[in-house]
Amino acid sequence: MNRKWIHLIGISLMLLVLAGCGKTVEEQITEGVALAATTFEAQSVQPTTEIGKINVYLPTGYKVEEGANEMNYIFSKGKDSFILFVNTIEAEDSRLHYENLINDSTLKVIEKETFEVEKAFGFTAVIEHSEEEYELVVSSGGVKMTTISANKKIDEKLTEMTEIVRSVQVQ
Repeated sequence: MNRKWIHLIGISLMLLVLAGCGKTVEEQITEGVALAATTFEAQSVQPTTEIGKINVYLPTGYKVEEGANEMNYIFSKGKDSFILFVNTIEAEDSRLHYENLINDSTLKVIEKETFEVEKAFGFTAVIEHSEEEYELVVSSGGVKMTTISANKKIDEKLTEMTEIVRSVQVQ
């Protein structure tokens, strides 16, 4: 097994064990962004589901919701909803979503991190909407996933969102 995969699995298991320890929001955000970087740099997960014109990996517990179109796909896991936006015109190294994020002065970005692997550019960001609500954003090239999250499991969500975003293959 590839060392990166072993490392990723080990970190994921450690996160699950620590999840019950009541981490602060700041700790969740810091760990989530770090794990997103590791996940982004690891080999992409193979798609498991075909939806419309894309193939995508869906982690355990994720379901495809109705209302998707060729560019927007809606997923849910428990009470959380996720929107996956796929812009087939943008290249894998596109910085469009990142430039839009950093140029929007109305957003209160708590933490952001960029990633580059070979020809791919991506980023993750956490945007504060209120003391208890955060928007999580993960992007790779023309693919972006967002969700609004209460102040729990932010680290887990960022990791899973990165796996999903990196797995997208347009048919």
